[in-house]
Amino acid sequence: MDLDDVVPVADHVTRQSRVIDAPPSVVWEELHRLRLSSLPVTLLFSAVRALPVLLAGRGRRRRGLDRTFLDVVPIPELASDPPSHVVFGGVLQAWRLTGGRRPPELDAAGVREWSEPGWVKVGMEFRLTRTIGGTRLSCETRVAATDAGTRRRFGLYWLAVRPGSSAIRWELLTAVAMRAEARGG
Repeated sequence: MDLDDVVPVADHVTRQSRVIDAPPSVVWEELHRLRLSSLPVTLLFSAVRALPVLLAGRGRRRRGLDRTFLDVVPIPELASDPPSHVVFGGVLQAWRLTGGRRPPELDAAGVREWSEPGWVKVGMEFRLTRTIGGTRLSCETRVAATDAGTRRRFGLYWLAVRPGSSAIRWELLTAVAMRAEARGG
């Protein structure tokens, strides 16, 4: 399974990648070990985004900063093929101040076929490929709205949050690179 199986056509796409001087197995381990406590930019943007939810009394108490980055991706993991790729996918109402309605749990086909108005379908994939100099770790995120009104609303939201979302991905790639390369000596 890959991202095309979840969100084949998207309204918004972001891609980041970095070559890391380490084998795929080491990069994979570090990607899956990376804790939120090691990601100050991610923590800041996550706290800002969570504030309206908490103020509305809708926040749930979760484990602390010992969670990994991949544990807190807001959409479920759909497939994993170590050390090649991991795919996440789901539907969200992220532009709503308090996060919107609780999304249904869907498999890849369910996300791909979802058409209820008022939602965006989101897919995210981390892919590791061997390359000259080590391993290319890439992250791609795709978002597709289910209707024109949602496309407009999400587009405005995305305009505001895309820089922070991209900064989170770059911070993650950098942290994984630093840890994986340090293991290589």
